[in-house]
Amino acid sequence: MNLFLSVIEQHILKAMAIILTWILATAIIINWYGLDIQLSILESGIQTLWICLGFLMLGNIFSYYTPRRGQFWIVIAVPFVMAAFFSWFSFFLLVQMIKVSQEYAAFLSSTGIIKGFYFFLMFQFWAVLLVFAGKLEDQRKIREMEANSLQLAKEAEMYYLRQQLQPHFLFNSLNSINALIVSKPEEAREMVLNLAEFLRGSIRKDGNKWISVLEEIEQLELFLSIEKVRFGDRLTVAMNLDKEVEGLKIPQLMVQPLLENAIKHGLYGTRDEVRIHLEIKNEGGYLLVRLSNPFDPKAGQPKGSGFGLEAVQRRLYLMFGRNDLIQILKQDKDFIVILRIPQPL
Repeated sequence: MNLFLSVIEQHILKAMAIILTWILATAIIINWYGLDIQLSILESGIQTLWICLGFLMLGNIFSYYTPRRGQFWIVIAVPFVMAAFFSWFSFFLLVQMIKVSQEYAAFLSSTGIIKGFYFFLMFQFWAVLLVFAGKLEDQRKIREMEANSLQLAKEAEMYYLRQQLQPHFLFNSLNSINALIVSKPEEAREMVLNLAEFLRGSIRKDGNKWISVLEEIEQLELFLSIEKVRFGDRLTVAMNLDKEVEGLKIPQLMVQPLLENAIKHGLYGTRDEVRIHLEIKNEGGYLLVRLSNPFDPKAGQPKGSGFGLEAVQRRLYLMFGRNDLIQILKQDKDFIVILRIPQPL
């Protein structure tokens, strides 16, 4: 046998204790005005019964109907009608049908108006409370719907961004494969295999918003193997990865578009070897990603809208609601992007 009462049983016991306390307190007040103690308890119990029934009726009424602006008179009229009915019905039931004692009948006759006013005050208070609670509940539901709509809009935009990132990279890779098919068929074949492995890994994790840093690095290495087929020895990427960040989390495809952007801008306008630096570490509870590539402002800018960098900025804002998690710097001849990614709880 369970020694502990269930939550429902505890609420029932509390409600019964409150009702009994109310009956005794009211009986003491009635007795103080001259009615016998037994009749006082009876009168108090009957009044409490009508009040409980009235509260239930009002709860059912205002749970299905909330008065609009300009209809507050309903909140006054309904308790008034109910108070008049219960006051009359109580007198009719006790005096006309049950034939109570003359002392009790005299008490009921002399206190009919007071009892009706008492019922009205109780019902009026409960009706106002129910309407106010209903308004608060409606506002809560509206805010919840707005929050859900906003969340759905964010998720839809996030999905759109994720879907746009892969085709952006895929088109560039297919153009490179097309260029290599005739002149370097073996390298084209290698690039196709690497591209298939990269896309297979990306599609398999497409439903996961967060992946481990090691998984992200594996995808970056596949991406770089494709890019090195395109650019050969001209491209060198130095990775510096602290061991303590291997188990940390990062949103998928957060670094790859930045690395693609670094390769695109670093190799533009030069035929020399280009060295790109990628550093990932844990700093102050954030996963810090620092990516730098050579940048020559005199060489101009490659064609393109810079979608990768814009997509990362937008994703960070949608996920965290902050604009300070990405920093873009131009120092001498280096273009630097720094990400600070909060870790999920």
